Amino acid sequence: MSQKSSPVSSEMNPIKEILELFMRAPEEISQEQIFTLLNVSKSDGGKLFRSDEPISTTDLRKLMLRVFDQNDDFKFDNANVGYLNVLNNISQRRRNKEFFRAIRSGAEVKRIVAEGDSWFEHPVVYDVIDWLGDLRKDQHAIYSIARGGDFLTNMLEEREYITELSLIRPEVFLLSAGGIELVNGRRVALMLDQASNYVTEEYRHTHPLIRNVLIKGDLDDAQQEMLIRGMSFFTKEFFVLLAVLELSYKYLIKQLRKKFFDLKIITHGYDYIVPSFQRGPGVVKTLINLVGGNGHHFKEPMMLRGISNANDQRAISFAMIHLFNEMVINIVLDPVFGRNVYHIDCRGYARDEDWHDELHLRPRSLKRVAQTYLEAINSTNPDQKIFLVRQTALEQGENVPLTNERYANSD
Repeated sequence: MSQKSSPVSSEMNPIKEILELFMRAPEEISQEQIFTLLNVSKSDGGKLFRSDEPISTTDLRKLMLRVFDQNDDFKFDNANVGYLNVLNNISQRRRNKEFFRAIRSGAEVKRIVAEGDSWFEHPVVYDVIDWLGDLRKDQHAIYSIARGGDFLTNMLEEREYITELSLIRPEVFLLSAGGIELVNGRRVALMLDQASNYVTEEYRHTHPLIRNVLIKGDLDDAQQEMLIRGMSFFTKEFFVLLAVLELSYKYLIKQLRKKFFDLKIITHGYDYIVPSFQRGPGVVKTLINLVGGNGHHFKEPMMLRGISNANDQRAISFAMIHLFNEMVINIVLDPVFGRNVYHIDCRGYARDEDWHDELHLRPRSLKRVAQTYLEAINSTNPDQKIFLVRQTALEQGENVPLTNERYANSD
């Protein structure tokens, strides 16, 4: 991995050593070292998140650049940023007019701010925020700063969430982020090697996240085999990215806690995607393909690495999505970072026919996601930290197997 840019000055110090460890051996990063980077002390009671950090959003950006050997002038933008910005702005203005209309009415509603990517703000697909605007809209008002194609890196640097939260003073903050860091610009190819031997059996036992996932026993035999099979193609870059995303999430949560200590934060993880070039049928699918295409995010990057077997591609995407969700869930369950933080777990709900493209679910499936958000938004049980979309679907009478059948025949 290139050493073109360094997150801190060249003078060796404890912070620089930890940041270099992110690049060299992400599996060796300890929670104590993350506490050091974020200046968090578990022994400081209520003042846990009130001090400054020895790292900045610039440092986090440079770490992200180094993951993919990018120069300092690299722009964290969607490739189609021009017209996407226009579409995002139009949709955002429409939504926020609805928010202020609800405020002007004087109605007693729960105030919600949504920050995130295309699951919250898509110019074509009826997204999660659209559904939340329809469901029980007399009980809440949603102010959106979400933008399709936005990076977590941009969210941190622009700090729009702090400005808007100070103005709106919401009870709930919704966050969907991290997926674009993974897939933008065919980056998946940079994290794969057909002949990779990085994730050995020993590595599975030494990497804390992988070890805990395998010990938990949440996966059936077919899914566990898929996870191990998918990880066998991973290079170190995937685990560096995951470690940087973990640090970025914790940085964001700390920033929120410093200023809005009692804010309810709800994170989000994606469902297991289907690598595919399929482009239709249907008008909506055609429009989606005009906006972002299909196959560019997962299938094509895998084929760039010579991975053409469909079952291998499914296993890789399964492993990436699974570990990303587990990383966020670990944060949500952490007593330090997870106070009043909750997670929407979409995994295992959507079937192949529920997808518009590699990244976006059809409206009927996103409705279930939105209904799960409502459960989390209105929950008064602080011990229920994880809300399962598939469980919401089962309670609504939908025939959804708890074990996702599509992984039963992956040989």
